[in-house]
Amino acid sequence: MKWLLVLYMLILSFAGCGSEGNSHTHVNPVTYRVASAEEASAFLSRATFGATREEIDDLVSGGDYEAWLEAQFAKAPTYHVAWAHAHAKGVGRVPDLSLHREDWKTYSDALGDLQRDAWWDIAVYGEDQLRQRVAFALSEVLVISRNGPLLTYPDARMSYYDVLVKNAFGNFETLLREVTYHPAMGRYLSYLGNAKADPSVGSHPDENYAREVMQLFTIGLYELNMDGTYKTIGGRRIATYTQDDIREMARVFTGLSDDNGHFETEACFDSYHARTSPMAAFETYHDTGEKRILHARKIIPAGGDTKTDINTALHLLFEHPNTAPFISRQLIQRLVTSNPSPAYVERVARVFADNGRGVRGDLKAVVKAILLDEEALHGKENDPEHFGKFREPMLYITHLWRAFHAQNAENNLTQGDDVLYRYKSFNFHGTGMMKQEGPLEALTVFNYFAPDDAPAALKKRNLAAPELELYGKQGIDDVLMGLITKNGFVYRTFHITAALQFEQEKELVHSKKHDALLDRLDLILTGGNLSQNTRSAIKRYMQNHSGLSDENLTRLTIGLVMTSPDYALQR
Repeated sequence: MKWLLVLYMLILSFAGCGSEGNSHTHVNPVTYRVASAEEASAFLSRATFGATREEIDDLVSGGDYEAWLEAQFAKAPTYHVAWAHAHAKGVGRVPDLSLHREDWKTYSDALGDLQRDAWWDIAVYGEDQLRQRVAFALSEVLVISRNGPLLTYPDARMSYYDVLVKNAFGNFETLLREVTYHPAMGRYLSYLGNAKADPSVGSHPDENYAREVMQLFTIGLYELNMDGTYKTIGGRRIATYTQDDIREMARVFTGLSDDNGHFETEACFDSYHARTSPMAAFETYHDTGEKRILHARKIIPAGGDTKTDINTALHLLFEHPNTAPFISRQLIQRLVTSNPSPAYVERVARVFADNGRGVRGDLKAVVKAILLDEEALHGKENDPEHFGKFREPMLYITHLWRAFHAQNAENNLTQGDDVLYRYKSFNFHGTGMMKQEGPLEALTVFNYFAPDDAPAALKKRNLAAPELELYGKQGIDDVLMGLITKNGFVYRTFHITAALQFEQEKELVHSKKHDALLDRLDLILTGGNLSQNTRSAIKRYMQNHSGLSDENLTRLTIGLVMTSPDYALQR
């Protein structure tokens, strides 16, 4: 199936039949009971890295989405740095990574691959699926990246990701504070070693984080209503901040450097501790003057120390009326649907503002509100022309490996000719074939795609489809089909060790039970969304290629389902 044709069909499917705008209707009353296996599969596609048959059956058996969420909230977090220290066993004269942590710097090139290996392993095998899925969503809002000044610091990147994992069900203000003090963010957005202005040499504080903490991490560019729509005056949007605000905020973020005992940017990041511990305050370099931010309406008094000023500024951004709808809408987009109705955004934003017990920013309550909302559970039926989101390339692969219980294998981690560590992994480092989408590998702080991105055909209908910006001309079907069919080129290129398990599917092929196989794949992969046209086309393919081996035909059938528009559009 040619990707351009698929993409065309996909756009037509997503955009609907000539409707304009984003008018949503809601018919069915909300219910937390699991109505069907297909509905359970669709729910798991939002709340995990991809449904498995066993998880679908368990959710149906339990019968209650809320109970499933509470069970996930109770699971212990799986941390990436801890995974690395537990799994990277030294080879030859190289000690285990857990015993010699300064080797994070010595072997930083190789350990960048370890970071990827840890992410894939946890995404596929992790028991705390909901926490990991939310952490991934947060990593696309509070962005740092391997691409840039963090290239040779995998321990800093993994430690930062663990902050997202730790706080995925915590309070957003706590998360924002820990993100701000993390040295990975400090180095990525260049405020680590940011000193107050020095008139004698004409220097000024770096404005990078001051801008992005407002534009991307909290309040956005324009004032919002609680439902995420723009406030206007005379038909014009109202800016949330000005360049003066950026300059004033830059003065706030002065005086931080990594915890190595001295405030020297050139000597930073010289130990594992300094790269993974919160930044320290160096008061000599902090601007203690009065700061006026947010159109000078909010004042940070003179005389404050570094952390007092920073925490005050972060609290003002956290309390800003924009933060609830701005963050809520993006989390809805990452988990459920690219075009949430204003009513959906407002319902979630109000939970962000108050979890029902007077607490603002409770992410556990926000995640629950997102996944149990009427629009999430019934959007496909109530508003089929707008509901859904395109799957990101990484989520295709996590689902493939989870659905078919991919088995990893022992691999050696090498740097040059030196074999360093040995551990089990999928050994998949092929982000280049996924348009550079990898764990913490966005090309800029603006993520792999912006929340309102879409091809021109969809923008004309006022629809967002951010993930389509990653698909490109060929989509991801080359690498995906290579993984499914165990194509020699793809496996040799990436040295992949992911062995799919599909004995039940192969038995159905052997018995020529084509409908039964398609029923099974439809349930696990598309949540019951496989259209009759797609189903008929795949069935004809199976009938016309009965001479293939059972294994090859099984693999190709799985591939046809996963490269179909019915799978690409998660609903």
